[in-house]
Amino acid sequence: MVIDKDFILFKKILNILIKKGKKTLALRIFLKLLKNLNSIENSSSWEIIYKSFNNIKPIIHVKKVRKSSKIFTLPKLIDTEQKINISLRWILKSVSSRKERKLEDRLTNEFLDCFFGKGSTIAKKQSLYDVILVNRPFLNLLIYK
Repeated sequence: MVIDKDFILFKKILNILIKKGKKTLALRIFLKLLKNLNSIENSSSWEIIYKSFNNIKPIIHVKKVRKSSKIFTLPKLIDTEQKINISLRWILKSVSSRKERKLEDRLTNEFLDCFFGKGSTIAKKQSLYDVILVNRPFLNLLIYK
């Protein structure tokens, strides 16, 4: 049996929406999210979610390394599982800070912002890359084990 990457992504989104064991409520919110995304754009809701995740996913992340009583934040390559987890974490933080009343509206607007390349999650990715560029000269301190 081949497990599709699409299935894993949507299962992770659904599992993150589950609060206090209420799986049916999370499923209802997820289906409303898909319905809202279908009604807004010309493309399908799945394509919007994929493209927004591709816009959010970081290629590299930072790792704190201690060298001679100094702590450096150094860039490190990450695998696809970590990319998805980091981007989901960023989306959840930005969704919780949004002003809309319903969760499905907040999720819809956040995915649309990420789809169009604006919003707080894109700014968070850009700030991560700025930190990486600043700490790039110290890359020789990073020892891969």
